[in-house]
Amino acid sequence: MSQTKSNASFLYIVALICLITIALFMFSKSDFFLVKDIRFEGLNNVEGDEVLKLLGTVKGENIFLVDTNVLAQKVKLHPLIAQAVVQKKYPGTLILEIRERLPAALILNKDRMVEVDSQAIILRVYDTWPQKDCPVLTGVEVPETIGPGQKISNLNLQKGLLVIGQASSELKTLIGEIHISEDGQLLIYLTNKIKVKMGFGEEYSAKLKILEELLGSTEFKTVEKAIKYIDLTAGKPVLGR
Repeated sequence: MSQTKSNASFLYIVALICLITIALFMFSKSDFFLVKDIRFEGLNNVEGDEVLKLLGTVKGENIFLVDTNVLAQKVKLHPLIAQAVVQKKYPGTLILEIRERLPAALILNKDRMVEVDSQAIILRVYDTWPQKDCPVLTGVEVPETIGPGQKISNLNLQKGLLVIGQASSELKTLIGEIHISEDGQLLIYLTNKIKVKMGFGEEYSAKLKILEELLGSTEFKTVEKAIKYIDLTAGKPVLGR
């Protein structure tokens, strides 16, 4: 008799588990778990509607069936977005954590301005001069066959971005233009119209530090208006009138 009761109890438990499993499965397929809301974090320079277009018709889909990795890859197709992570918040919300690409320089290329980030990725192309605080790079040729989202492979551009990356935030505000000549020499034109000769090397951090200290010194400020160029080719500053 006890064995019979034990078997009956076991079958009852199995049946109960099956019913619960079926109920949970049906519940997970209900409208309660449809994606109804999409939230953005870290989105400052890109319009939310642009990201939604890249996502496609994800609203209304069952959140359990949403592939967050696929959605993240779609979002990264935007030229201004470097990284994206998509997380699910049950029952029906997707949260997109986005890291945007930040403009580092503007390249004056023939009759257009090309905006790039620190990795030489094209962000935007302008037909007119944009209102940007980025230094302008000249002496860099951008192929007409590439556009936003693509990387420019150019040694002169790498050299210009290297200088921008090594300059302090205070010094960057004083840099108006960086020019790389045909022979590879790098020249900086400050916003006060003074030309700075940086030479041909690839390591500019020491020279940039010397330049910043010089520009901030009391002695330099007394003669600044008479200075036409600063030669840092050899490391030690030479002032030209």
